[in-house]
Amino acid sequence: MQTGCIVFLHRQALAAKGMPDDLRQVLAEAIKVVNYVKSRPLQSKLLENLCEEVGALHKHLLFHTEVRWLSRGNVLSRLFSLRSEMLLFLMDSKHELSHFFSDEKWLIKLAYLADILSHLNILNSSLQGPETTILYAQDRINAFVRKLTL
Repeated sequence: MQTGCIVFLHRQALAAKGMPDDLRQVLAEAIKVVNYVKSRPLQSKLLENLCEEVGALHKHLLFHTEVRWLSRGNVLSRLFSLRSEMLLFLMDSKHELSHFFSDEKWLIKLAYLADILSHLNILNSSLQGPETTILYAQDRINAFVRKLTL
């Protein structure tokens, strides 16, 4: 089973690298935003204070790591849920990345990426565990592919 899972994960990683250029660009820009905030402790604290002031559901961005590409879904979901706060925060900072959060097409692509990567993360999690068989994994993967073709 481990070999099958490794092959599947490798295919997922290749699929992520083969995504359309416009989605890859949105992903790169979103990661720039997250890295801008997370790489500076003062920026992280200012964002946290803003989120507390406006009563946001989340108060922190998740940090992106290239090694765990499946974490991108969680990072993008959090970034999308804080989109209004990020617009305010980046506009207050007069940062060049603020225009993304007022661009409806960019936000739609961000939401799409967050959704797809979150579903891939769920699929990946369902394929893990000592009791997982190759038949179970194949069923899960086939079901996922069928959902994509709907």
